[in-house]
Amino acid sequence: MPYRLVQLGGGLPIWFQAACIIGDVLWIVAYILIIVRSFKDRTYGVPMLCIALNFTWEFIYAVQFPNPNNITAMLRWAWLLTDAVIVYQLFRYGRGSQNIPLIKQYFYPICVVMFVFAYIGQLTFHYSFGDTLGGVDAYMINLVMSTLFVSMCLNRPNGAGLSRGAAWAKMLGTGVLSVASCFVFTNWLQSSFLVFLFATIFIFDVIYIALLYRPQAAAAERPEDRGVLAAA
Repeated sequence: MPYRLVQLGGGLPIWFQAACIIGDVLWIVAYILIIVRSFKDRTYGVPMLCIALNFTWEFIYAVQFPNPNNITAMLRWAWLLTDAVIVYQLFRYGRGSQNIPLIKQYFYPICVVMFVFAYIGQLTFHYSFGDTLGGVDAYMINLVMSTLFVSMCLNRPNGAGLSRGAAWAKMLGTGVLSVASCFVFTNWLQSSFLVFLFATIFIFDVIYIALLYRPQAAAAERPEDRGVLAAA
């Protein structure tokens, strides 16, 4: 999920608007690479919880609270449709990818409950904390994703569903948006929690990329995947 704290336009400098678009596009690239790798490996390539959080976030801010800016609105619909493919991969391949017997047995009810709770939780956060653009919520999801990607990588020594190109695109996309956002902060103390999220996300993204370049991860990478990543 791409993350932007402000709307495009509104007198913002052109460089900032360009940075937002670049960051958003990099996130779309990340998801496309994840989808390609996941279909090849017949698994899902985003942590389960993050799939639920991402998809419900996109639904809330594309359908229920559409952005008045046309570019932003179109991008959010693009993210929602991309996320829908990842949700399909979770329900198509997720049960067979589970190692815990209890989760495997009740996989589909667990997924449904997880999506319901993710939706309710984010909707109540929107109303309770006035997160009208969904930016703070989105960066918190980003941090959850970054930490769980590290866990997923450690639990998948064969590298199934994991893409180096996607990891780089996620880190760079979030990094561009984070750095650009820092230049529009007017009260750094009030924005200190967001700065904490920016820094922590970056640290975990670096750890995740480093894990993907371990010798065993490199050995598990398929030759055709190396071609896709090189193209990315």
